[in-house]
Amino acid sequence: MKSDFIKNSGLSLAAGVMIAVMVTANGMLASILGPWVSLVVIHLVGLLTAGLFLIIKKSTGNILKGVPFGYLLGGAVGVITILFNNLCVNNIGVAMTLGLALVGQIIASAIVEHFGILGMTKKKISLKKVPAYLLMIAGAAIMIWWG
Repeated sequence: MKSDFIKNSGLSLAAGVMIAVMVTANGMLASILGPWVSLVVIHLVGLLTAGLFLIIKKSTGNILKGVPFGYLLGGAVGVITILFNNLCVNNIGVAMTLGLALVGQIIASAIVEHFGILGMTKKKISLKKVPAYLLMIAGAAIMIWWG
C-alpha cells in the first residue's frame, strides 16, 4: 500500500514537470501559429499520441462503452485549459501562468472532493487546511502584485 502511494506520488511529480514543459512548448507554438491554430495542432498531436498508446496496449472494441457523458467533459475542459494557457504564457510567463493555474486547481479540486462531484469520494475540507489555502491565495496575490 505504501509503495503504491510512493509510486503514485512520483508519477504525480513527473506529471507536474511534464505540465511545465507542455505549457512552455505550447506557448512557444502559439507564439508562432497563434492560439487557435496551435490549439488544433496540439490536440492533433495528442490524438496521434493517444492512438499510439491504444495500439501499443492493443485496445479494441467500443472503448467508450459504459462511460457516463459527464466523464467526457474533461476533454472539453482540457481544450479550454490549453487555450487559456496559450493566451497567457507569452504575456505573463510560464511561472505565473502555472502558479495561478495551480492555485485554481488546488482550490477547485478541494471543492470537487468536498462535494463528491462526478462521483469522487467525498473528503470534507478540513479547517486545518484552510490556512494552507489562504497561504496559496496570498502567494498568488504576491505573484500578481509584484509580477
